[in-house]
Amino acid sequence: MRYLFGAIFVISLLSGSGASAQYMHHRFCLQTGSSQECAFDTLSQCRAGKHSERDSCVRNTAPMNHAR
Repeated sequence: MRYLFGAIFVISLLSGSGASAQYMHHRFCLQTGSSQECAFDTLSQCRAGKHSERDSCVRNTAPMNHAR
């Protein structure tokens, strides 16, 4: 019985975590080949994430009306 309650508790924690997540708009994107990762708030953070000289940092053009 104790294991059943533990399992229910863990499942409720895991299922509730996705519902409370909000979209976070980051200002800069790192372009590497054909992929783009928009996870940087500053240009210097983006530049630090570069893997090669061919990578580039660009301003994120996603809408700004999302929750921060």
